[in-house]
Amino acid sequence: MKKIFYIALIVFGLVISSCEDNLDLTPSYSLNETNAIANAEDARAAVNGAYATIVNTDNFSGKLFVSLASRAGFVDWSAADYNMEYSQSNETTSDIPNRWLDYYETLNAANFAISNIGKLTQDQINLEEKDALLAEARCIRAFANMFVFWNYGHWWSSDDSNPNGIIFREESITLGDIEKERLNVGDSYEKIFEDFDFAIEHLDNFTNNRYMSKEFAKVLKAKIILYRNGYNDGTANLNEAITLIDDVLNTSTPGFSMQGDLAKVYQDSWDSKENLFCSYVSDNANRIDNISYTYSYSIIMFYATKLPVAPYDQLDAGLNFGLEWFVNDPRWDIVTGEARAPIAWDTDPRFTFTKVARLGQYEGQLASPEDLKYNTYFFRYPELYILKAELLAGTGASVAEAIAPINEMRSRRTNPILESLNPTTQQELMDAIFKEYFLETFVENGSEYFASLRFKDSSGKLWMEAIKGEPIDENHLCYPIPNVEMQYNTLIDQNPGLQ
Repeated sequence: MKKIFYIALIVFGLVISSCEDNLDLTPSYSLNETNAIANAEDARAAVNGAYATIVNTDNFSGKLFVSLASRAGFVDWSAADYNMEYSQSNETTSDIPNRWLDYYETLNAANFAISNIGKLTQDQINLEEKDALLAEARCIRAFANMFVFWNYGHWWSSDDSNPNGIIFREESITLGDIEKERLNVGDSYEKIFEDFDFAIEHLDNFTNNRYMSKEFAKVLKAKIILYRNGYNDGTANLNEAITLIDDVLNTSTPGFSMQGDLAKVYQDSWDSKENLFCSYVSDNANRIDNISYTYSYSIIMFYATKLPVAPYDQLDAGLNFGLEWFVNDPRWDIVTGEARAPIAWDTDPRFTFTKVARLGQYEGQLASPEDLKYNTYFFRYPELYILKAELLAGTGASVAEAIAPINEMRSRRTNPILESLNPTTQQELMDAIFKEYFLETFVENGSEYFASLRFKDSSGKLWMEAIKGEPIDENHLCYPIPNVEMQYNTLIDQNPGLQ
């Protein structure tokens, strides 16, 4: 009984059943030790299989991003995250074990693909195609390890020797390989960057937002560099990050571009050209209960403003902080709206963030045509401009030079019309960039949370501290390693302060 959890992880991670035949991303390959990868077709199927948990569960998407928005203080939709009340002895408050499992299911599948594709000879697969598939699998592995690090490790630490890094595995977990030490923070970054660098060198250019691409690898590496430096007021490798963002921003990429009409971006969902990578999943019966449950149900049922509002209530869509910023921004009327309660017996409408909640699962199923295009916007084109603005500000550019990318982005919007920003001081500049992350990306990919840990208000407080009115407990910027890992992997120590 001791290793039941790991047996389950091995089964879930290595045996991924076929879904629908008409889904171009569907994993159709049963990954196990007796079903070896023997050719390019098998290799492609194995890589596809590594996407399964990313696009079919809520722990890479809405459930996580609600937790992060709550931790930042913008909303109080997850009380445990808002109050940072979690520990190894209190780990069920924010679905901590299930997130860990989902991330390691993805890592297991990616490692299976990597280790087995690597064994193929040139008689079995074209070597260029082999490198491209390996690069894609390694990009998926880096992506999943990034989620592990950002959720369960001291990613913010500037001390490379800090022992609270990731558990890095290069092979799928077997019963003989359960126990493994954590890397320190510096080595964790090195391993993640090695995978992203291989992807940047060998991965195909963007052709479809259902798949990871060279451009996505560049963006993710730049964000990782920025996030760590931003928390520590550091500048290491920021120029490299600018180059990576410029490579994507200054290269015409068919199928990936800024759309003028923001309303159409969300209407188009995964079909929008603004998506660099997103969580498209076919119209199967489980989609609203898995990937889109938080967006299609929880946000509307528990966190929205119930209509009609009482005279003393506001149409705040559940915001705890930032309402004044948002209602005075033209995007507010596009990203919010009315959605029906997501269950049959409750006919009350709610006011919520319809950019992700859409009509709600009940009304969406009844709509003609059906509207269940629930998407996770892992990265949209406008964030390139915001990232560049922050990177310029961090490398000594003038206020005018640093705000220019955001003003270019705003000028490309035709619905709504967004006026240029004209900060005159460094503080006004940083405030403008911080607000732009919040207004443009809220509950889409966690960017507003990480920004609340990099930007400071005029009093010098981190925005997370200013929003909540109290200092942060740095140890609680990550979750505890789940009990089951701590119990069966005796080579690791719990994150400090989270026992």
